[in-house]
Amino acid sequence: MNFLSREGEYLGSHFEIKLPEEHVSLCDECFAELKRIEQEYSRFLDMSELSKVNSKLGVWHNVSPEFVSLVKKALEFNKLTNGNFDITLKLSLDSLGYDKNYSFSVKSEDKKYKKNLISRIHNKIRDTLKNSLTNPVILDEKHNKILLRKEIELGGFGKGYCLDQLSKILESKGVKNYYINGGGDIYAKKEDKDDSWTILLEHPDDPERAIGQINLNGMAIAGSAPNRRRWGKYHHLLNSKTKLPQDSVKCIFVLAKTGIEADAHATSLFTAGFEEGIELANKLSIDILIVSREDKMYVSPGFKVELFN
Repeated sequence: MNFLSREGEYLGSHFEIKLPEEHVSLCDECFAELKRIEQEYSRFLDMSELSKVNSKLGVWHNVSPEFVSLVKKALEFNKLTNGNFDITLKLSLDSLGYDKNYSFSVKSEDKKYKKNLISRIHNKIRDTLKNSLTNPVILDEKHNKILLRKEIELGGFGKGYCLDQLSKILESKGVKNYYINGGGDIYAKKEDKDDSWTILLEHPDDPERAIGQINLNGMAIAGSAPNRRRWGKYHHLLNSKTKLPQDSVKCIFVLAKTGIEADAHATSLFTAGFEEGIELANKLSIDILIVSREDKMYVSPGFKVELFN
């Protein structure tokens, strides 16, 4: 079977779609869907539905059923992962420089700022949460409404959601063989159950190398690592408790049935830390490969990887 590839930049990531030659025209519809998702849910776009809701805290907003569904899913992941999947970290990300301008620099580099970084972030959070005991996100599913007391962002599973949406489009058109790569998060399928796509796992210390490979068919794989979005000693993968970059993990790869599950768990297990991430993966029966800061590696029994020397 002859596959053709099409590529584009969406949601701050590079997307690649491989389809059989006779179906490659469907890439246009897929890219249109990626553009729609970006315009609706990017926290970096002022006119997105997400940004409009974030701009007015403490009041009810009418939102789309899709918006409600995404936030509901995020809250479920939060509960499932003991709070490690957290969509309410936008303020902390902004404070560290991962803002709508992609400045990738903390707001000040003076010594006093560095010394008091944690307290300054916490003070800003306190200012926006006068009552910390109140749920920061409240949904009215029946009427498609949402009330926020903290700004939110959906990047923790955004690419995974995109994979699932594109897969639905292709499946609805009768496509049974395809490969979708969204910034390293991949969903791939072959109609022949005995066949598969070979996926290389990027080395956390060198993007030109791979630490191993895995076969994928009808599954999603997602990875989290700070090397692609690092500025100085900071990166975008924040621990939900400290509100600071998690530094005990180099990378993690997660297998799941859907893209959103793989992406969300890759985020939450990475930010939980090496030991807690392993414990949580075992508790939830999630298949992972995780590498610590000291290059310790744990591979769950169901993660069938061929490791390279």
